[in-house]
This record gives sequence, C-alpha cells and structure tokens, in this order.
Amino acid sequence: MKNKSVRSVTTVLCALVLLNSIPFPSAISVYAGTNSVHTLKFSNNIKVKTLFYPYRDPANIKGTAAKGLQGITADPKNNFYLTYGTADKTTYGYIYKYSSKGKLLKKSKKLTIGHGQAISYMDGFLYQIADIKGQKSYMLQKINPETLTVVKKWRIPSAIHPNVLAMQDANTAIAVSKAGDGYDINKIHLGKGPEATRDWREKIHVKGLIGKTPKKEIQGFAIGGHSYYLLSNGEYMTFDRNGKNIKRVSLNTAREPEGIAILKNGKLVIAFNKLNEIFIQQ
Repeated sequence: MKNKSVRSVTTVLCALVLLNSIPFPSAISVYAGTNSVHTLKFSNNIKVKTLFYPYRDPANIKGTAAKGLQGITADPKNNFYLTYGTADKTTYGYIYKYSSKGKLLKKSKKLTIGHGQAISYMDGFLYQIADIKGQKSYMLQKINPETLTVVKKWRIPSAIHPNVLAMQDANTAIAVSKAGDGYDINKIHLGKGPEATRDWREKIHVKGLIGKTPKKEIQGFAIGGHSYYLLSNGEYMTFDRNGKNIKRVSLNTAREPEGIAILKNGKLVIAFNKLNEIFIQQ
C-alpha cells in the first residue's frame, strides 16, 4: 500500500510539472477549446467548418446585462467585428473585435446600435445602422475599427427601413428591406453633411422571400464580387447587382443564423447564435 501511495503522488507531481511546462493560451482560446468543431454542408455543396466560438453569456446573466449576437463583418486582414444587442435588442449594444483565429482583440463601450444586424466594413471603417424601434428614420454610423468609437453619423431617408447593410464603396451603402413579395435593395449616398440621400430610381426589387420560419426574418447581408448575399433562417440567396440570376441555398440546419460575411479571398463566413459559433467555408 505504501509503494502504491508513493507511485500515486509521483504521478500527480509529474502531471503538474508537465502541465506547467505547456504555454497557457489566451482566455478566448480556452473558451473556444471547450466546444466541439462542427461541419455543415449547404445544398450547393459548400462546406463550412467551425472557426471559433465568440463571447456568449454565462448561464447566470439575465435582464439588461444579457447580450445576444446579431451581426458580423470582416476587414481585409480577416479580423471579425461582431455586434451584440442588449436584452431588448432595440437600442443599445456592443461591438466585439476578433482576430482571424478567434482571439478577442477589443470590446467597445456601450453603443447605440438598435437591433444591431446592419454592420459592414469598407476602406478602413465600420458602418453600422442604428435602427431604434419606434423611430421613423435611422442613423448610419461610421466607426473607427481600432477604437470602436463613432466618428460620424448620417440620417437615413425616412422612406427606407433597412434590416441589414453592406457597403458598396466608402460613399455608398446598400440597405435591404423586406417589402411585399420580396426585398427592396436601396442605395444610400453618404455626403459631407449629416443627411444621407437616395434616388428612388436606383432602387431594385427582388421577388421571392426566403427563409424557413413564418416571419421570413432577414438575418444578414453581404457583397462578394459581383453578387449580393441575403441571409434568412435556414436559407440564403444570391443575386447580381441588377437583382437577376437569383439562386437559393439551404443551410441544412435549423439553427438560427446571425450574419454573413464574404472574405477578401471569396470565402463565406456565417454566424449562428445560442452557442454563438462562427463558421468558415472550407
């Protein structure tokens, strides 16, 4: 018995020495490492695999302290910017910045972001629409991606009630609204003053709603090459900049998506909530 006890103590001490000799990863890596890696195959044969797990609330977080993942965009270095709405998802939220490997780089202070799904990156800045529930017009915000602070605002024409956003260039935003039997694709022009403008003749209407839930919620929007990507629950659709060549793609999962991004190399990135999991195209 004595020899067995000595061997047991020796084994534990050796294990502790070995553990201390291993470089300890960052907190975000430990957090992600506790989750499984998953693979999804869409109906167009695109495969996506878990890239990382971003922040999600611990089980004991309730009320206004709770935060829910709402949107995603990426810069040319494949840093990811994730929007989180607070509990009511109508006024306030945060932006979390992650590296291409899923390391948390920065978290913003509390911002006015509305529901939070409308976010896009272009030419060194983030653009985000603060769609405050009950207001007739919304604010488009230009945000410094290093400090995650607002540097400029524009008022969007009240005729537009955008759900999601993608930047075409530094002076032109594309905002999408669900309208009737499909979607309105609106161009919003950003000038030097506080008012954004639009020409109604530039608007295109894409017929056919997507989504596998009754409300056909819009969950994300991105531009990749010459195509627009519009995301809903269970499906996304692509179409060209004239609203033609429409293709529907099933996600083959019942999980709720919360944003889509197209990287500089053309790969698709998609975010899902609850577990808050980020997938990247293989």
